[in-house]
Amino acid sequence: MRRAKGLTLMETLIALAVLGIAFGALLMSQINNLRTSAQARWRSEAKAAAIQVLEQRMSEILRIESSTDSRYWDKGSDSYWFIDYFYGCPTKVNPPSGTRGGNQANLRSVTCSGHQNIGEIGTTWTIAGQAGVLGEGLIAVSVTATHPRGPSITLQDYVSCYDVYPSPSVDTPVPCPVPTASGGGR
Repeated sequence: MRRAKGLTLMETLIALAVLGIAFGALLMSQINNLRTSAQARWRSEAKAAAIQVLEQRMSEILRIESSTDSRYWDKGSDSYWFIDYFYGCPTKVNPPSGTRGGNQANLRSVTCSGHQNIGEIGTTWTIAGQAGVLGEGLIAVSVTATHPRGPSITLQDYVSCYDVYPSPSVDTPVPCPVPTASGGGR
C-alpha cells in the first residue's frame, strides 16, 4: 500500500487549530500590554498634575513679600506667608505673642483647600499647619489627582519653616515658632 505525499485534511485542520490558538494567545498578550500601557500613561498624567498643584501650593506658602501694612511685618517690613498658612489652616488660631502681635486678626485670609483642573484631570488639595512637638514648624500639603479614565493618586509633602528662611546660626529664625514644652506647633 502506497501512502500519498502531503498532509491529510485532518492533519491540516489540527495544524490550523494550533496556529489559531498560538495567534490568539499572542493577540491577548498584545491587548493586555496595550491596556497596561494606557493605565500607566493615565497614572503618569495624574501624577504630573498632582505634582504641578503641589508645587504651586508650596510656592504660595514659601512666598516672602515686602508689606506696607505693619500688621503683617515679621522681620523688618518682610512678611512671610508661611505664618499665615501655619496659623490659618485648616482653621485660624492665635499665633504666639511674639508673632503678629499674637492675634489671628493679623493673619491674612488664606485658602486652605480647593479644587483645580489641570487639563482634564481634577485635583483636590488641602493645606494644614501641624500641631504638637512633631508638628513644630511644619505645614502638610496634600493633593489628590483623579484622571477621568480612572486612576487616582495622592501626594503629600511638608513645608518647614526652615524652607522659608534657612539659618543654622539662629535657634528659631523667623518664621519658625518658638519651641515650647508642648511643642511649637499650632
